[in-house]
Amino acid sequence: MKVLQILPRVPPAVCGIGDYAWRLAQALRDDHDIHSNFLAAGTNWTQPKGETEFPVFRLPELTSQALVSFVASQVDESQAVVLHMSPYGYQKRAVPFWLAAGWRRLAQLPRRPRLITMFHELYAAGPPTSSAFWLQPLQKWVLREVARASDALRTNREDYAAWLQRVSRPDTQVVVMPVFSNFGEPSVQPAWTEREPSMVLFAWGIHSGESLGSVVRKAAVCGRRFNLKRMHLIGCKQTVDEAGLGLEVVRHGFMEPAAVSALLSSCRMAYTAYSAEHFGKSTLMAAFAAHGLLVITQGRMTELPDGLKDGCNVLNESSLAAWHAVDADRLQNIATALRQWYDGHSVTENARSYAGQIRGLM
Repeated sequence: MKVLQILPRVPPAVCGIGDYAWRLAQALRDDHDIHSNFLAAGTNWTQPKGETEFPVFRLPELTSQALVSFVASQVDESQAVVLHMSPYGYQKRAVPFWLAAGWRRLAQLPRRPRLITMFHELYAAGPPTSSAFWLQPLQKWVLREVARASDALRTNREDYAAWLQRVSRPDTQVVVMPVFSNFGEPSVQPAWTEREPSMVLFAWGIHSGESLGSVVRKAAVCGRRFNLKRMHLIGCKQTVDEAGLGLEVVRHGFMEPAAVSALLSSCRMAYTAYSAEHFGKSTLMAAFAAHGLLVITQGRMTELPDGLKDGCNVLNESSLAAWHAVDADRLQNIATALRQWYDGHSVTENARSYAGQIRGLM
């Protein structure tokens, strides 16, 4: 069986959705004998070098006619199409009218593949001074049109699913599964006491509006509370003021996924300034969880979405004052619970769910 995956950009472009779709394709092929072709239909293009693991095509122009013509030419080749919906990837203001019109036309073809849409993101929000505020109604219109023309829907957050359920056809099921790790899923998890007394954080994905230096200082406070000696910064190209941190700072630039995986597995803790409300779509949180790290989160939210609980799967920095001693067993249990949460939406489980939708079984 074959499926066409449509997305803004394909590897080697630096794109979380591209990495997600590529790993999904590997799991669909290896576990379910479903083979993927890729169609890049975004505003930017990075030419793959050499022969790729999966066939890659580029939409010649971003128009509904070009989309319909390409999919129609593949109707004997692909039994299903998976659209990875991230509106800004298809139009710079997140209003890709051409995509909505093309998807609707595909749904009306007498002979067509099954249409599945994965909503990685929905509409933007902002103050009245921002373009996002004024364009939000148009963004919502595009999303509604795509949802209503789809045979099956899926997304990575419960809040997204609730909105999609309201605007889609009454008989349409919306599957919710958080994203999986783009840096692997090691089956062996070193215990807390076997890991280096260090903390790791990514130098991007800061939703709090703070500078990297501010986030590093907050992370260092947490690290000292748990007697950590070192902090690893992944993807950090800038210098960081280490004065008064009390931890050695090791800066890492670009790292291959295998090297990131090895580093994550060696550390005890991770710190994130990513919005807790959006953990379901965070590949960084997924990577921490897949590698059995104890994650310290920012913010004042104690009620977390998508099945996570403060004090059970993660620790909020505001609650650390109650920790007067390092209890390795308790910390290990929290890290283990986060990995167990992750196992419910690992790449294997995501691929199983996609395969059911592709075959029309769910």
